[in-house]
Amino acid sequence: MGWEIRQYQQEAIAACLASFAERGSSSVMLESPVGSGKTYMALEIIHALQGVMGRPLKVNWVAPRHHLLRQVMEANRELHQDNIRPVSLFEKIPPEADLVVLDEAHHEATQSCVLLYEKMKCERVLGLSATPLRTDRMKLSFQETVTTCSIDRLIREGYLSPFHSYLLPHYDPQIVGECYLNSPEKWGKSLAFFPTVLECCQFKKVLADGGVHCEVVTSESDKDCQLEDFVAGRVKVIANVSMLTEGFDQPDVQTIFARDASRLPTIQMCGRGLRKMEGKTHCNIVQSAKTSYLFERVTPAQRGFRLMNGQWMAL
Repeated sequence: MGWEIRQYQQEAIAACLASFAERGSSSVMLESPVGSGKTYMALEIIHALQGVMGRPLKVNWVAPRHHLLRQVMEANRELHQDNIRPVSLFEKIPPEADLVVLDEAHHEATQSCVLLYEKMKCERVLGLSATPLRTDRMKLSFQETVTTCSIDRLIREGYLSPFHSYLLPHYDPQIVGECYLNSPEKWGKSLAFFPTVLECCQFKKVLADGGVHCEVVTSESDKDCQLEDFVAGRVKVIANVSMLTEGFDQPDVQTIFARDASRLPTIQMCGRGLRKMEGKTHCNIVQSAKTSYLFERVTPAQRGFRLMNGQWMAL
């Protein structure tokens, strides 16, 4: 099963191959936004690099979450069926490899990743990230970075969904819960992000009091079951702190309630709603007007609204 390659993808694949094969780089970061096809670009790079090297490569695909690894293995079966081994970021005894693909590569500076590198004895590393930034002071150490395109371009060219911006006067479980209950049909299938698990549970109670069931996804909850219910439509709302900021791509998500945050987590949260699907005209992104980083700084909203005196006023 093939896939329709886009111009920016062709350019990115060629640039990564040139870095490895022509300039002899040992590590390359592929920086590309949500919905740009990072996984398929990486699979093409792996396949082409083996041809350039003239031999099969031992490839480890490393990711911090198991569902990311499952998605990669499914995509590989659809495309080239190369010999790729899924490896958890937290694997204690990983196999040695010629090439390591590091998904969500902004984790590269963590101690877990450093230890993995030492054990895998890899010659080359390909990093993948939509947001190759870190909120701490640790630095990423890739020799080269290949940048593809912007979220703004992907929306303009029709690869990602446009969005409507909704600004609340402030952001807390009560006001977000009331906001959802006032127009559940408007918001539809929603992801809500809060700073703490306690606030997620408070939001869940507000919705429950209004007759709407919400699941709270945490590191200790049955995440697979919760997401299965969400995907199937048996649950319309999921609250979490940061469990779903990476690698969760459900195209029919209609609304993102994004907690106050800086640039990196804001892009990660809001990106969860930008996948396209048939019949989806736009995504709703709800933030506080007081947040330090409005998603509109990344790309303009198709329409904008602000809550004033209990009514949504167009901006």
